[in-house]
Amino acid sequence: MSASKDTSGFWSKAQGFGFSKPLTAEVLDEVIGFYRSEGTASANFHLPEQVLPADWAELAAKYALTRGPSLVKLRRDDSPVAAAPTPLRVGPITEADADAWAAVQVEAFGFEDGDGRMAEMLAAIGRIAGVTAYGAWDGDLLVATGALSVDGEAAELVSAATRPAYRGRGAQSALVARRTQDAVAAGCRSIFVETGKPGPGDRNQSLENLRRAGFEVIYERPIWAWRA
Repeated sequence: MSASKDTSGFWSKAQGFGFSKPLTAEVLDEVIGFYRSEGTASANFHLPEQVLPADWAELAAKYALTRGPSLVKLRRDDSPVAAAPTPLRVGPITEADADAWAAVQVEAFGFEDGDGRMAEMLAAIGRIAGVTAYGAWDGDLLVATGALSVDGEAAELVSAATRPAYRGRGAQSALVARRTQDAVAAGCRSIFVETGKPGPGDRNQSLENLRRAGFEVIYERPIWAWRA
C-alpha cells in the first residue's frame, strides 16, 4: 500500500510476504520498485521473524532497511467475554457519525490533514464489506473509536483511538468487549488484534486491556523502515 502524500509514515506499508513464497531480493526489488514508481518517500515492511531468510542481514543492509519497533499480534477464541464498565455509551456508529468518527482518529493519532483527505478516507470505513465501525460517546460527543472486521469464522479488532482528554475512562476496554461479543455472535471462532510491543520498563495500556479480555500474544512483528 502506498500513500505517497502521507506525512505520518503510517499508511505506506508492505506485509504478508514470506509465506506463499520465500522473501528474496527479487521480492524486495519489486516492492521497492513499486514505491519508487509511486513517488513514496518512505514505507514500512511488517515482517515476522519466521519469514526472514537466512541471508536477511545482508538483504536488509543492501536495501537500507532499518529495524524499528515491533507490533504484537494477539488472538482469543469464542469464549464469552463480559462487558467492561464505563460511563460512556458504546455501540456501532451510523452513517451520520462517520465524519466525527474520522475526526477522532485524526486527533488521537496526530495525523496532519490540512486538506481533509485523510478524514475523508477514514470516514469511508462503513462502506468496506464486512467492517462495522463503533464509537463511545459522552452524551452526544463521540470520544473514542474502534472497528470490527469479520471474514467467515475469523475477525479482527482495528481502528482503536480515543481523544486524549477521554483516556482512562474505560472507552477502549468497553469497545474491545462489545466488538468481541459481536464477533462471537457472528459465528467467529478466532478473534485477532494487534498493538505495539512496550519497550523494557514501559507499559502499553492497550496490551493490558486486551489481555484482560482474554487475548493472548501469538507472535511479534518487527517493522523494518525503508527510505527513498
